[in-house]
Amino acid sequence: MKLGVDLGGTKIEVLVLDRYETVLWRKREPTPAEDYRAILNAIVSLVTSAKQTLGIAQSAAIGVGTPGALIIAEDGQKVMKNCNSTVLNGQPLPKDLAELLCCPVYIANDANCMALAEALSGQGRKLFDSTKPESVFGVILGTGVGAGVVVHSKIIQGLHSITGEWGHNQLSAESLDHLPLQEKNRICYCGRSDCIETYLSGPGLAQSYSLRFKHQLRPEQIIQNMHAGEQQAKDVWGQYLDQFANSLANVVNILDPALIVLGGGLSQVDDIYMSIHSRMVKNVFTSSFKTPIVPALLGDSAGVFGAAWLCE
Repeated sequence: MKLGVDLGGTKIEVLVLDRYETVLWRKREPTPAEDYRAILNAIVSLVTSAKQTLGIAQSAAIGVGTPGALIIAEDGQKVMKNCNSTVLNGQPLPKDLAELLCCPVYIANDANCMALAEALSGQGRKLFDSTKPESVFGVILGTGVGAGVVVHSKIIQGLHSITGEWGHNQLSAESLDHLPLQEKNRICYCGRSDCIETYLSGPGLAQSYSLRFKHQLRPEQIIQNMHAGEQQAKDVWGQYLDQFANSLANVVNILDPALIVLGGGLSQVDDIYMSIHSRMVKNVFTSSFKTPIVPALLGDSAGVFGAAWLCE
């Protein structure tokens, strides 16, 4: 059996799968986001309940998907960073959970868990059956822009735990050249300017519309107006797709994944999948670009499924 924990900004979910991926136990609780000790206690309570209910040994390992990354601090201790639940930052989460639960704890960020889940349980299984894709690039297009990379069914973490952080590369020169000065030079929270995230995230799309037309709309309103045929929304959305295509083509030229899976709120816009290949072709270094680009199958379950797979 595999036991996964999805530690999100608003919910903590625990899931137990058998070897056939049947869900044996599942429960969610709100995240006490402002209290680190309360977060630990909530995870311990859910995991203990799952193990006791199913007769799982206390020493059985768990996987935990988190809203941030794990780094090695100067004192050699593994601590969290870049978590949107800020009380987690700087905390030795794996050590604390392992001590409280008396079991091994494996941790990966939520984008990595999404990529792993889709590779093994979602689109990877649907499109590749038992062969499994050699490599998967799992994209998050939401409040931020990130990704996870899975190769031979294993997450690639990287030396500095930043594998997949393509959202903090600069938008391509080709894309920036098409913008008037007043629509670029966007400052990212990371301290750099014109990061991909400042254009391709939901807030980035909203900012593109606002800077061009001096009118603020939420991303979902822009999408609705685009579908209704409003020219301003159509123009901004077309620009968004070109920026996305250029940025994703650079990833393909480096990683050449067998599968690209899109998650996050904007990934649910069907129009993306109608033209993304044709928009990418001119910047991909191959005469025959065949990589499937598909929406995630598992939705908000991807994180907890991926966390469970960390125990393999």
